Amino acid sequence: MCVFDRAFIVRRAARELHQTGQHDAASARIKGVRSQSQEGRESIMGNAMNVSRRDLFKFGGMAALGVAGASALAGCAPQQKMAETGAVADGSTYVGPSFLQKPAEITEFVETHEYDVVVVGAGESGLSATHAALEAGASVGVLQSLSIVQTAGNMAASIDLAKTSEAAIKACVSFISYKSDYRSNAGQVETWARTSQEALAWWAEAAAKGGSESQPYDYVVNCNGHDVFFHANTYFHDEGHQKGALVIGDAVQEEGAEIFFETPCVQLYVEDGRVAGAIGENKNGEHVLLKAAKGVIMAAGDYVGDTEMLYYYTPDAKGLHQAVDFRNGTGLKAAMWAGAQMCPASHTKMVHGEGPKVRFEMPYLFLDRHGKRFMDEGCCRMGYLNEYTNKYLAEVDFEDSTAAKFFSIVPTNWQEHYDAWESFSDISIHNAYRNVDPEAWIKGETLEELAANMIAYADEQEWAHDYTVEAIVESINRYNELVAAGEGDADFGKRDEYMVPIEAPCYAVPRGANNIDALVDGLWCDDHFQCLDADMKPIEGLFAVGNASGPFFGNSNYPMDIEGLSVGRAITTGFATGRYVAGL
Repeated sequence: MCVFDRAFIVRRAARELHQTGQHDAASARIKGVRSQSQEGRESIMGNAMNVSRRDLFKFGGMAALGVAGASALAGCAPQQKMAETGAVADGSTYVGPSFLQKPAEITEFVETHEYDVVVVGAGESGLSATHAALEAGASVGVLQSLSIVQTAGNMAASIDLAKTSEAAIKACVSFISYKSDYRSNAGQVETWARTSQEALAWWAEAAAKGGSESQPYDYVVNCNGHDVFFHANTYFHDEGHQKGALVIGDAVQEEGAEIFFETPCVQLYVEDGRVAGAIGENKNGEHVLLKAAKGVIMAAGDYVGDTEMLYYYTPDAKGLHQAVDFRNGTGLKAAMWAGAQMCPASHTKMVHGEGPKVRFEMPYLFLDRHGKRFMDEGCCRMGYLNEYTNKYLAEVDFEDSTAAKFFSIVPTNWQEHYDAWESFSDISIHNAYRNVDPEAWIKGETLEELAANMIAYADEQEWAHDYTVEAIVESINRYNELVAAGEGDADFGKRDEYMVPIEAPCYAVPRGANNIDALVDGLWCDDHFQCLDADMKPIEGLFAVGNASGPFFGNSNYPMDIEGLSVGRAITTGFATGRYVAGL
């Protein structure tokens, strides 16, 4: 018998679920429990503990009862697992998020099709997997939730293997691991490093056949003292990757792939302990079975459109604008119901914002939604700043993502500082070949004029703010006082070299990343992108690629040091895995 108070464990777990923002089905169940009598509440809480320890960790390390309950259960004997209906096997109540409840098995199908490989999703990674599997001689069927193929992003990075040394390739793998808090799977990263050139050359050539020409961008990143030469396909000028994806979607169908549009994957088909197919639901509500003799490749993307999943696996994304609603984790849920587990939370989030068309990431004075300085601006990268601004989302009850917006106050001689800081600073004034345009910034001949123009811009953009001219001017003057004193940043401890005066005339650059565009962690996979179960054992027949897979990254935020890495990884992992599964 457990030595812990079971009712206390579940109360704490329920409170954690509430704090992470799960206000849908899970919150409704918790509220239902709270509304009952004390006797009834304790009875339900006690019965809910009949979920096994293995189930607690099965879905990314934070299953039914949350971290508190899992930790408290460390000394308990294993209990019954969840039944397929989502209740535990003895019929007692399940406490946890709705997406972890396994539905009843689907057994009736209006159509059954047989292939070597089944791909779930027709984005960058799914199309790449489909092409590579076909090229390797496999037959391929694809389930796609939308009416067309659908991709995202404007840029995809590959390593130029002809210019990059063997030591530099290894240094790049190590560098990505460092940027990922050492949580990345080095084997997955190395697959990208060694296969990306081939995979992205194919994508560029295939897209160009349909009239979508890449505008190449070559650049160098020094990783651990070694120069790594990157080549990127860019499509900023041509509707992003989507235009090329439509061409490639047509091409893979001409090559023999069958794509079932408007037919999302709702379950996986398991036969003799092996994932042997994927079940889609068409727009008439009928179920279609696509059997896979060699394997199912999950390429369904992330779960950014599912609020319950988002707040569960990435609680620090609460209040950000969910930019894509159709990537709702449907395929990931199907994989988890088949025994796959998610990467440990909190997942790596890709957060972007709107403002000037090109990033301006330099460590000048930052003023928050109140016109106050709020941080050491040495951490100036867009994708990392959510860690500093999410407290402002809380101020508006997480109901207005523009509360994360702020301004960077920039002197007119900023170019001189960029040249001086470039050798030792993590700064950026460009995005691929596109450079900043100061004409798009807000300007003031006096500090008061600058403040008034900032307020006018914030009002026009409907930011959640309470700026005043007085507060803005006072903050700039205080900053200049620190600079003039020459004794360092007594307010936030910023590096001395960054402490430069900001005198009128000067600029204000709109900043603040409030859109969460993607989660780049998904199902836990091995070096071959084969999904793993709760015991870290490969699940026969099940693979995942792109944002549905992991851990390629692992940090709380997407590292932006290698431009185009996310899309490059998606195309490459699909390409490599399609070929691998076809060869089984």
